[in-house]
Amino acid sequence: MDATRIPSVNETNRVPGGSMPVDRSCDLSVGVVVPVFNEGESLDYYLSRLYEVTRARCPVVLVDGGSTDSSVSIGQRYFHTESTGRPNRGEQLNRGARCLLTDVVLFLHADTELPRGFDLHIRRALSDERLAGGCFRLQFDDAHPMLSAYSWFTRFRGRLFHFGDQGFFIRRETFSRMGGFSPLPFLEDVDFLKRLKNFGKFLPLSVSVRTSARRFRRRGVVRQQLANIVLVTLFELGVSAERLAAAYPHLR
Repeated sequence: MDATRIPSVNETNRVPGGSMPVDRSCDLSVGVVVPVFNEGESLDYYLSRLYEVTRARCPVVLVDGGSTDSSVSIGQRYFHTESTGRPNRGEQLNRGARCLLTDVVLFLHADTELPRGFDLHIRRALSDERLAGGCFRLQFDDAHPMLSAYSWFTRFRGRLFHFGDQGFFIRRETFSRMGGFSPLPFLEDVDFLKRLKNFGKFLPLSVSVRTSARRFRRRGVVRQQLANIVLVTLFELGVSAERLAAAYPHLR
């Protein structure tokens, strides 16, 4: 694939007929990477939504992890689709990032919907050069009180309040300096934020993405949330993501 590029202006622009500089954050190009694995049941809906908010604005790359359902054929109807041949979200995210040459890369889960004007919010936030990246607040497509409480906490800056379903975005330069995502099958988002603190500040935006609560509905909200807490705690204590993925494949 030829790398997709939205031109980024590096020189200071000026308003025609005047001397006031234009906010350089407006020049930042934003690309989107979506990892996919056996999402065929709902993928058409989510990609149609993504197409509506990104078309003619931001390039999108899907990266399939060896799906055995219709995910690839559905994805190809909407966006350029790559494949890593195996489900490893860290590898998939890195593969997608290499396909883009945008100034900012946004990593989006396949069952998460972006708000309209998402790229404007990102550009505005990154006008602060101290910021390396950020994410959106979280909203679920389910009004369960525990999910609403969980979502409320995503407005705060604590590292363990933020996970990949909130749509992480990062400056390409910082992403390269970090070496991208670690090649982990899951929990790559926890590892990513842990390493990012050494490269710059991370900001949760004031607008929300909307993500599916299907895992919570399938297993039960309380049960799934407790399982998530246990997994993250074990990972923070040094248990490898590969070992956790093997022990809890149904929770990935």
